Order: sequence, then structure tokens, then C-alpha cells
Amino acid sequence: MGRHALRARWPFLIAGGWLLMAGCATRIASTLPGPPSPAQMAEFWAEPTDLATRDLYWGPFGPEQAPKADGRWDFLERDSSGFSKGFDVRDERGVEWSVKVGEEAQSETVSSRLMWALGYHQPPVYYVKSWTLTGGGNWAGPQEPARFRPNPPGMKSVADWSWHQNPFVGTQPWRGALVMMVMLNNSDLKPDQNAVYDFDQPRAGLRRWYVVKDLGQSLGESGRFFPERNDVEEFEQEAFVVGVSEGRVRFNYSGRWKELFRDLTPADVRWTCERLGRLSPRQWEDAFRAGGYEPALARRFIARFQQKIAEGKRLTDG
Repeated sequence: MGRHALRARWPFLIAGGWLLMAGCATRIASTLPGPPSPAQMAEFWAEPTDLATRDLYWGPFGPEQAPKADGRWDFLERDSSGFSKGFDVRDERGVEWSVKVGEEAQSETVSSRLMWALGYHQPPVYYVKSWTLTGGGNWAGPQEPARFRPNPPGMKSVADWSWHQNPFVGTQPWRGALVMMVMLNNSDLKPDQNAVYDFDQPRAGLRRWYVVKDLGQSLGESGRFFPERNDVEEFEQEAFVVGVSEGRVRFNYSGRWKELFRDLTPADVRWTCERLGRLSPRQWEDAFRAGGYEPALARRFIARFQQKIAEGKRLTDG
């Protein structure tokens, strides 16, 4: 179902959605008896000691894991479960990939790069402008630009995790990640958008990652029902912070699960904005180049991020 068809059904979906959400408030609590240990915290976030040199074009897995646009992509299955059309495919090496076609492909790639820049684990994600699908009946042939995410050997998604209940609730990186969701205007925070990955062999000493994974509903407007995504005009126009009341930041965020954001402080906003502010102009350009954005459009998105960063840094408790 396309975006415009979904918007046409808003009155019915909104009515049903409100009934469904009534009484469904979720308790926010850590799943641990106490604060996470440094080893546990590292499964979610680690301060990037190499931030100045991080390559935001290729991302955390580098060019080695990147898909080949001229490679062979064999159809396995059609994925119609989300907003964007998708496919499961296999390349000539036998590696299986999740492919997302549509406007979320760009925004997910860029958002993934920025989350990684902040120190959050991210899977290999790449944007491919043109590719050809082999098999799949009517779906075969040249395809639109897409986000490619492989299922590398030895790295397996084993579970979802919830923003409301996880080992990191209340920690500074958890709070900082929520601020980043507001900065991205990502309002799709369902548990199935997050993944727990296990590794057969340790990666940087870790056998498990908690990942904020599906970030495509970003870089547009926030909202409960089918907000525009990957839309620079909406991204430029939507305000970031409304004010500070009793030491808590009030965001101009209209997505679901607002309770996650009600206790965030100016210090939490500064924590995220100060780290984003360390990125060089080249790194910002590389992140948007990774998502296939034309330079003029990328500059508009980057300028809005810089405005939010400056606004966040200025926040005080008053």
C-alpha cells in the first residue's frame, strides 16, 4: 500500500489506533537488577576513540562488505511487511541480503552512519543506485535504488529489544540515543525495529550487540501515522526543542511513545549534540554521499542538523 493510499485511510486507522493504544502504556525499566557493567554497556555503546578518522561513507564494515552493483542478485522472497517494498536476495558468493527499495533507503543509510559516528553499533548498510534482480517473476529486471543489508556469516539477528525495557534504561547512552531519535525525527520506535545480534567469533571483544536497526522513518517529519520521511522541507520546518520546564526538555516531537522523552534533560541533549558537533564537514558530506544524496540536497539536511546541534548546545537547566 502506497503512502497516499495509507493517508486516505487515516480516519479509520486513527480511530482504531487510539482504541488499540488506550491502556497500553509500557513501563520503562531496566532489565538488570543494577547498572550495567562496562562490558554490558559496551554491547550497546562505546565512546568512539577514532571519531576524527571514522569513514562515514563506507561505514563500520568498510568496503569489504559492500554489495557489487553489477553482481548477481537472485530472488529469494518478497518482503511486504513494512512501509517500503523489499526483497530477500542472494549474491553470487552465497551471502543473503535484505534489500529495501523506496524513499527509506536513503534516510536509513544516513541515519545508520550517524548513529555509528556517535558510538552505537550498526550492521553493514549500503545504498545502491542501480541493480538487477534475477528471478522473482514479474519482479525481475532492473530495480530502483535500494538499501542493502547483508546477513554476514557468523553474525546473526537473534531477538528484538524494546526502548522501554532493556539493560541500558536510564544510562547516559540510552538517553543520548533517544535524543538522537528526536534529532532524526524518527518516530518508528517499535521493538521489532531494534535487533540483538550474536557473533560466532568476538568482534572487538564482543559476542553480542544491541542495535537500533531500522532507521528509515527519518529525515522528514515525526508523527504517529505515516509521517513523511526523507523529505528535506519537512525536516527543515519541524522544530526541535520547544522549551525547558522544571529541568526537563520539551521536544516538538509528535511520534508515539512520548513517555520515553519526558525525563530527558538539557544535559542529555548537550551530550548528543556535542558529539555530533565533533564531526568534520567532510564526514557529514560522506554520510549523505553514502545515502546517494545530491550535494545541494545534502547541504540542506546538514545545515538543519547544524542548527539543531547549536540549539542543543545552548540549552541550560533554566
